[in-house]
Amino acid sequence: MPRVLSVSSSRADVGILLPVWRALLDAGSELHIFLTGMHEAAAPEPDVFPPEARLHRGGADLGGGAARLAATAMAAITAAAARVIEEVAPDIMLVVGDRLDMMPVAVAAVPFNLPLAHLHGGEITESALDDRLRHSITKLAHLHCVSSDGARRCVLALGEEDWRIHVTGAPGLDTLRAAPPMGRREFLDAVGFAHIAEDAPLRLVTVHPETNSARESAPLEAVLAALAKRPAPTLITAPNSDPGGHAMRTAVEDFAARQSWVRFHDTLGSRLYPNALRHADVMIGNSSSGIIEAPFAGLPVIDVGNRQKGRERGKAVRTVPSTPDAVVAALDSLGSERPPREQADFRYGDGHAGPRVARVLVEPFRHAGFLAKRHSIFAIGCGSRG
Repeated sequence: MPRVLSVSSSRADVGILLPVWRALLDAGSELHIFLTGMHEAAAPEPDVFPPEARLHRGGADLGGGAARLAATAMAAITAAAARVIEEVAPDIMLVVGDRLDMMPVAVAAVPFNLPLAHLHGGEITESALDDRLRHSITKLAHLHCVSSDGARRCVLALGEEDWRIHVTGAPGLDTLRAAPPMGRREFLDAVGFAHIAEDAPLRLVTVHPETNSARESAPLEAVLAALAKRPAPTLITAPNSDPGGHAMRTAVEDFAARQSWVRFHDTLGSRLYPNALRHADVMIGNSSSGIIEAPFAGLPVIDVGNRQKGRERGKAVRTVPSTPDAVVAALDSLGSERPPREQADFRYGDGHAGPRVARVLVEPFRHAGFLAKRHSIFAIGCGSRG
């Protein structure tokens, strides 16, 4: 069994990777987990991780502030990743997604000629820096575990060989499916809404910086202004640590402090977040979770702005401009009562992706040209345009 080094740069990654980690351990792999990026600011509780895994930490948090500080943190992450790779001597390393704090880990693997597996490549988010990072990591990687057929087409269009690409689905759906359900009353009490009626409508809000736009905070400004015009119980989670994230977090905390009907949580974790998707009546913001996980739960979504532009989506997702009036109109269209659930959307998988990803990682590398990548050209479109 191979020695696998898996990288997590945020607590959101943990919910995605937990099913993969469990499946790797079930297969008998030696699992090492490198925690970096946002984990350097506040790592999850140790009992979140499988006890059989060996944890490593290092690098720096991007901080959500100036671009120069983010670049400096990226350099520290590269150095820490090189140290961990040298210590662990893994057979393969697994990286996920598209974050500024994930890219330096992928770069650190290059001098070691370390086989790299990439999860969630081939997706499109045109108004986020993540888009460039994701495609760059794809070109560094040797194996691709993609979440959808559209993502597979995009990875092919980037010139990757077909045999390297595996449509596994999104492992975050495994976490959603497997999380023990909480009753609505129990959930409301747990997130600070003990005072509201059990059948009261509930909104779930997550807004990140729109980093490839002229005004990265525009989606948040629109969302907060719209919420103020339509007060209702609202649960808000923190923006990520992209440049601009710190100022947006401060704005959210100030807003929550002024509104008795708002509760702010830095993160909800692998138990509360799946239940938030089960019990909320609408999700508002620009998180990828609103495109992937929320529709799997049948939760209506108001996607604000262009951060997720280009990502495949179903009818549960309504995309609106970053203006208060557009967000208010979308909220009003759902009605004042609790709207009905949409049909579950399976375009990103069936909730059984973890074992599929693990199989890709533990299978012997029998192909003679595994490390020597060839560039193939396919006349196939990417993502939602394919």
